[in-house]
Amino acid sequence: MFFVFLFALTTFLFKNSFSIYFFSDDFFFLKISRINSFNEFLNFFSPFKDFFYRPLTSEVFYFIIHLLKENIFLSHSVVFIVYFVGLYYLHKIVFLLSKNKLLSYLTTGFYAINFIHVFQLYFFGTFQEVAVFTFLAISFYYFLTEKNIKSLLFFLLALFSKETAILFLPFLIVFSLMRKQYLNKKLVYYFVIGLVFTFIYKSGLSNTTSLDNYRIQNNPRLLANNFMWYFLWGMGVPNFTSLYFTSVFEPPIVEFWKMLKNFPEIKTYYFLLVGYYSLFLISLIYFFIKHINKLKQFIYFIIYLFTYFFIFLGPIILLPHRWMVRLTVPSVFIVLGQAYLISIFIKKGKLFRFVGLILIAFYIIINLLGISIHESSSLYFLESKFTTSAKKYFEKNRTKILKNKIIYFQDPPINKANPWGGSKKLKVTLGDQSFVDLYFPDSGIKAVYGYEEKIIPENSYMFQSIDILTGK
Repeated sequence: MFFVFLFALTTFLFKNSFSIYFFSDDFFFLKISRINSFNEFLNFFSPFKDFFYRPLTSEVFYFIIHLLKENIFLSHSVVFIVYFVGLYYLHKIVFLLSKNKLLSYLTTGFYAINFIHVFQLYFFGTFQEVAVFTFLAISFYYFLTEKNIKSLLFFLLALFSKETAILFLPFLIVFSLMRKQYLNKKLVYYFVIGLVFTFIYKSGLSNTTSLDNYRIQNNPRLLANNFMWYFLWGMGVPNFTSLYFTSVFEPPIVEFWKMLKNFPEIKTYYFLLVGYYSLFLISLIYFFIKHINKLKQFIYFIIYLFTYFFIFLGPIILLPHRWMVRLTVPSVFIVLGQAYLISIFIKKGKLFRFVGLILIAFYIIINLLGISIHESSSLYFLESKFTTSAKKYFEKNRTKILKNKIIYFQDPPINKANPWGGSKKLKVTLGDQSFVDLYFPDSGIKAVYGYEEKIIPENSYMFQSIDILTGK
């Protein structure tokens, strides 16, 4: 009954994701996943790629979308089903390790409704995060239950989903050491598989890590700054907060206070968040005054969680580019810490039980408001609006377009408004040339963007970029 309710609640809270259409990287993956034979399917897993090696989530997943006739609702349903399987195994893991039903229910429920999932469930391109979370959860459960073949199989599936799955290996090593167990010989198999995938990932990563934002920088200040932002995001601070700070160690810029004044719902959110953690901290101090013998156990537990959180951040903590979507696995440990403390409160008398219930209510309200705020602040709906508008234009003018060899996106004159960057924005949103394969397969049509080519080529069908971006 708990999981039926949780599935219904989670689907309802993130229901707006079901309307998000393809955009940006989606078109590229839809293009490369269009195949006509089983041999081409097997080629998805070829290690010779000039982009990230994520065959399950970048190719097989989009192949399934093609099988579903590019139906947006059904495609998002696949994402939710995989996500919910991960939640189910998260529950099984926590219960297996703690033998505490309340803790396993709280952890799973808190994680399920956390607003950070706006950044994993809404964009098909971030399904990779959902897949890694689910496959690693299943792999870890089977690791704990000593079903080694199944554990290795799902570790392999995680590695086929995203390269950050390789961090599961150091996690298993540290987990075994912290439980005062000798390193099991079976970890050798994880190490060998991880080593193989490290070499496979190398070629795809080399094409991306050459960009400044994705180049690892051995800078202690950057490491500390990033760690604090990821931690604060995991604790519930809105993702856009970092835009108003030159550093987490510096006060906010003036625009931060203007933003709070202009958006009262965001101000309310910060107020609730401060209230939640203030009550948490006061209750925690009072609890350990009353139960000082529990303090040592609590400190060790928090050290474990921080260590696991840090491990799963991995190399991204040394990248200038930060994105909340990367908290998919690390945030499990922050949620687990909060659920652990609340579960202790609930079992320690009427006063602490009341405080625990208040904290649960606080958490739910914060994340309900957080989902709404992050839906509004993210670009997902705007990008979806652009591509839905473009699709409408393509369908309406399909016959005329097919009589030409070029689709030309024209920008308005310099002295007129050019919303969202005009054709320059469309090039990113439509995946450059990749969208052509979805709407005009095998047509040989080429897209030309006005900001790059001012003169309209011959044999062109012209669209005004402003019409697509404004939906007129």
